[in-house]
Amino acid sequence: MHNKPVLPALLSIILLSATGSVLLPQRTSATENTAETPRIDTSKTDTSKTLRLNPILVREAADEPGKSTIGGESLQSLPNYTGSITGALKVFPDVQFSNDESSSLTAGEIRPPRVSINGAKPYENSFTIDGIGNTNTFNPSGLGAENNNAGASFNDLGVHGADQNLFYDISLVESVTAYTSNVPAKYGGFTGGLIDAELRNPRADRWHFTLSGRHTRSEWFVMRDVDEASEEPDNQPDFSTYNLNAVLEGPLTDKAALLFSASRQHSTIPLERRERDGARTYVYDDDEQFRTNENYFARFLFNPNSNLLLTFDATYAPYTEKRWRAAWADSDWEIYNDAYRFSAGADWVTGLGLLSFKAAYSENGYSRDTKTNYRYSYIDLATDDGEQYGGVGDATVEKRSVDLRVDFESRELNLLLLKAISTGVNVNAATIDMWNEAAMVDVLVKMPSRAIRTTSNYLEYSQSRSLKTLGYYAEADLAWKRLLVTPGFRLDYDDYTENLDISHRLRAEYDTFGDGTLRLISGYNRYYGTALRTYAFDRYRPFVKNQWLKQGDEWIKIADNVTGADKSYMAKGLDTPYSDEIMGGLIGSVAGFDYSVKMVHRDHRKQLMNMSEKEDDETRYWMTNDGQGSYDGFTATLTRAFDAGDWGKHAFTFGATTSKTKTFNGGFGDNVYKESNSIERVYSKVYYDGELMQRVDMPADNYNAPWVLTFTWEGSFFDDKLRLYSFNRWRDSSRGLKRDARISSETPYGTTSGSETRKSSDWLNPNGTYYYEAYVIGGIDGGFMSDLSIEMDLFASEQLSTTIILDVLNVFNSKMDTSALEDGTVRGRGYYLGLRGEF
Repeated sequence: MHNKPVLPALLSIILLSATGSVLLPQRTSATENTAETPRIDTSKTDTSKTLRLNPILVREAADEPGKSTIGGESLQSLPNYTGSITGALKVFPDVQFSNDESSSLTAGEIRPPRVSINGAKPYENSFTIDGIGNTNTFNPSGLGAENNNAGASFNDLGVHGADQNLFYDISLVESVTAYTSNVPAKYGGFTGGLIDAELRNPRADRWHFTLSGRHTRSEWFVMRDVDEASEEPDNQPDFSTYNLNAVLEGPLTDKAALLFSASRQHSTIPLERRERDGARTYVYDDDEQFRTNENYFARFLFNPNSNLLLTFDATYAPYTEKRWRAAWADSDWEIYNDAYRFSAGADWVTGLGLLSFKAAYSENGYSRDTKTNYRYSYIDLATDDGEQYGGVGDATVEKRSVDLRVDFESRELNLLLLKAISTGVNVNAATIDMWNEAAMVDVLVKMPSRAIRTTSNYLEYSQSRSLKTLGYYAEADLAWKRLLVTPGFRLDYDDYTENLDISHRLRAEYDTFGDGTLRLISGYNRYYGTALRTYAFDRYRPFVKNQWLKQGDEWIKIADNVTGADKSYMAKGLDTPYSDEIMGGLIGSVAGFDYSVKMVHRDHRKQLMNMSEKEDDETRYWMTNDGQGSYDGFTATLTRAFDAGDWGKHAFTFGATTSKTKTFNGGFGDNVYKESNSIERVYSKVYYDGELMQRVDMPADNYNAPWVLTFTWEGSFFDDKLRLYSFNRWRDSSRGLKRDARISSETPYGTTSGSETRKSSDWLNPNGTYYYEAYVIGGIDGGFMSDLSIEMDLFASEQLSTTIILDVLNVFNSKMDTSALEDGTVRGRGYYLGLRGEF
């Protein structure tokens, strides 16, 4: 069973503050736009405002289309119900969210939303914290991905995890940057996009203590489509969520500053608990599932001189969720991730340029802690007696990782063409230990004249692998008059696939008038993904089955130690998935407006797919590089910030993206061997709208809204005592897939059941030896969602401030579909109430 470690007292509080005077002055590179970032200026003589965070930052001006940043008070004030890094990405129109991300049925969930960039799958993005990797490459199938009604699996050795190793609370983050195109060679390990979060630094003017909290509950929401007697976590009629945050920060000397912080977000989800007390009867009771995300953080900054900045930080970020299997007593399990991270960094300005060193050690792993490893089921069909209870056993994943990276950016060079160079190397060494507890299933079925008892034993299973990756990059800025060209390349190697991947990067910029009003941008790039480390492990374990038949008073053994199939996949000799990109756009400033336009085409190639086939009594499983897809997108943004005097200070940002995505409708965990009525499924082909076709040719059924429009408005009134943040996102109607279930005579060659009364989506091939899954396209209605955050200072002085916070989600109570099925819409209007005090 899982025992959580006791946290040292030193890590009992977390970062929530703005950059202090100890920060190293930033160097402007040859490619940066030196125009001032549009923002609301809240600076004034009122010293009480020094207690607040940085001035409101609407959206930092991107160097070029394809890089978007939100930070400062914009990041902290944005309505973000999960308080997560990916939750902040909704302000960017070229980032797609899952259709069910705001489902009315799962309003109690607090896990970060999953996102797609450039048509890639969520686990094909890269996540970094201060430039160091935070991507889960072991089991990123998604939290809650198990069948919540059937529960966790006995023979599946993995545990469903999230796309990130650690969930950092947004209060710790200074800025979030999304790289969606023309990504510098410094970054690799993705075929979608890269999300980089910079953590906050302690303030250095004086000591501050900040305490804040936020709460919501189902009674404060317009609940839709929920079943008040629900027993499944995919249908949550009741929930209660709170968030608490405490921060202590300040200077130690004029050259050093320290910050401690702690936060806890907790959600309880009451559900009906059904347990069998007979063959066909149940008893009911109330119980609670929960989700908890905690952050404990400490950061020390030391600035010995104007050319050197040192940072040291420690993070403990545990995440836990409790679940159970419906109708089974003692089936409870917890998914947990005890995640640690210790890092150090040095920024050193030399006579040649900026040299950065970063190092991190981390431990994490999504694991399962169950109440028991024995599952029993008994049914007496003659007396209607029955009982069932038990769980599937523990499963632990422990990943220990060391990351090192060194980056160099030169000062501006006064050479004929060469104006700057950047280069660097990054190394990751990880050891993953995986352990599964032995488990047993015991099933007894009694009939009037006989009884059958079946036991399935799953043996204890341990695995360990050590894997290493190495990356190197170099770029150069070549300038001639108003033209800037940045060629570069990146080398990546990992010792599991033994692939050496060389990717090209090429960006060009032309300043048409020489004053920044119109800059033309283009790019031709390749991005290699990273090998999912789950492929280096056995993913399934066989079981040993014994079976007895009782007729009269005698038990006869009819199955003696029969070994089940090993469903682990062969995954050696594969190429690394990659994405080729061609992009073009323009960016500039005119009449007080900042604008950008970009067009992107991506070809996703060599994507991994699972395959299987049955030969005689043996089933073979293997991986292929047959997956492919494409993405075409057009994005435009327009930003303006201005001071209206007595009418307040305002900032507006409008964004629009239209896109078309073609994906292979598969994932690393999608294809397992299946049979229906003893007939084998062929995964690579499907019936779509009644016609047989390759699965890879089906349209995408998620992350595929043809149009996304975003509009944000920030306002500051009454000497910044009242602040409003309005976020609005319109999602176009899209298409989704649903099973095409018909009776046998309505299909080309019949169904596996052959039934004329019961519909099935398992359709046979012409000779009836295989079946294909059948799908039909369905509509997903889009719509407009508007969220509003209101902050009002109730009291403010030089030593004390108190602020009340009200977040309103779905202000206009609009309805949008979350899937192509008939049930499921976005959650209705809801309220979050919070309070923040600073001393």
